[in-house]
Amino acid sequence: MTSEVMLDVVTDVELCDELRQLIAKIDALVHAAEKLCDDVIRVQDDESRRRLERLTHLVSATAETVRTAEESIDNLALCLSMRPKGA
Repeated sequence: MTSEVMLDVVTDVELCDELRQLIAKIDALVHAAEKLCDDVIRVQDDESRRRLERLTHLVSATAETVRTAEESIDNLALCLSMRPKGA
């Protein structure tokens, strides 16, 4: 394996690891936001209920995006690992 190909593999692995770490941080933020929604927000009237519903949908959509990103990074890592040497 040439040093250039080796560098590409290391860079690919590092990139995937960095992306996984970023996704994990986002996931932690989403879970914290979900907990805050459950624990802190009080519904006092129809307007506050609508705001809470919008916030809840936003947090849920973010959580779904995190799951999709996790699947994507796993697929990327698999594709990179199956790449022909020197490509």
